[in-house]
Amino acid sequence: MPGPLDGIRIVDISIAITGPLAAGMLVDQGAECVKVEQAPLGDLVRWIGTSVGGISAMFQVANRGKRSIVLDLRQDDGLAILRDLVADADVMVQNFRPGVAERLGVAYADMAAVNPDLVYADLTGFGTTGPYTHRRVYDTAVQAQSGMADNQTGLNDDKPTFLRQLAADKLTAYTACQAVTAALLARQRGAGGQHIQLSMLDACIAFLFVDGAEHEVILDGDHSGPQSVAANNTALVLTDGFVAVAAPNDTEFHGLAAAFGVDSSDPDIARITDRLRNRPKVSLVHAEIRRNATGFTLAEAEAALEANSVPFGTVLSVEEVPEDPQVVANEVFVEHDHPAAGRIRQHRPPARFLGTPAELRELSAPTLGQHTDEVVAETGRADLIDSLREAGVIG
Repeated sequence: MPGPLDGIRIVDISIAITGPLAAGMLVDQGAECVKVEQAPLGDLVRWIGTSVGGISAMFQVANRGKRSIVLDLRQDDGLAILRDLVADADVMVQNFRPGVAERLGVAYADMAAVNPDLVYADLTGFGTTGPYTHRRVYDTAVQAQSGMADNQTGLNDDKPTFLRQLAADKLTAYTACQAVTAALLARQRGAGGQHIQLSMLDACIAFLFVDGAEHEVILDGDHSGPQSVAANNTALVLTDGFVAVAAPNDTEFHGLAAAFGVDSSDPDIARITDRLRNRPKVSLVHAEIRRNATGFTLAEAEAALEANSVPFGTVLSVEEVPEDPQVVANEVFVEHDHPAAGRIRQHRPPARFLGTPAELRELSAPTLGQHTDEVVAETGRADLIDSLREAGVIG
């Protein structure tokens, strides 16, 4: 079955990661998508990082299953083709800087005039108003401006640190995807189409402030500790590896101590409320756990933690993840041959819909302009394809 969003049609004129990944997740759930790209290179992400034949790893994952059309939106005929695509669409996604969509004639007002029921996702870096809206934005700028980079600092580490992934792009894409689905539900209930505005800055602040900015949420609380409950999380060092543990409740805390042969019977640390009042004693227990852990092998630590019902994860390298027994059991990864990029291994859509199973119609991301002719023909211009291409309207 094609998934819960079967029948939803998307026009994606965005580039990089935020917009394409948002649309791509909807495709993973059954939607159809036409990706509009500009000649001569198309989406810049095609060429960033590990890339073969104009298909990078990032581009593949964010754009699998879409149809690519090369279209010059600066020409009237190109804009007319886009309008025809939008007229039959449910969703449009763009991530231009404020003002660019208006200059091109593809802003919400322009598209809503063509299709009043359109859900229009307008994704920006810093927002549509304010002192930073004119700036060009990439992931690192938003990680810095939102507090995410500073959030990675800690004891003996006062320099801002960036997550080694495009976290701001991705979490904005997830937020946008959910917002589009909510807007589609509202439309089904009679609200009609609507304009969604989402900035990367807003999405990242919302993400951070759930658990990473405690002093800025509970303004009258005890601010002597770190901003984030996760600030002190570090892996336990073993003789041949590392494990990460979490032991917030009473059973887990005492189980962790028992797993590594540490006495935690002091009544001052018996319960979580006791441990809040006696943090120095808790720190001593954790210090002894860390010392003892260095004498355990990975196999011994895993067995001891399981026996004491302590939540833990073994620290794996990225290369080890696809072969991990649980990952294999979950059937997370699939492999196929891409016609341009060669062998591809990628994750399946993570959510499993047991009532409307989502299966990718097409495992590969499109090559640049792969579907231009067929998409243009679907707009009733089959007899104009050669002249449109000669004029540079399509590619």
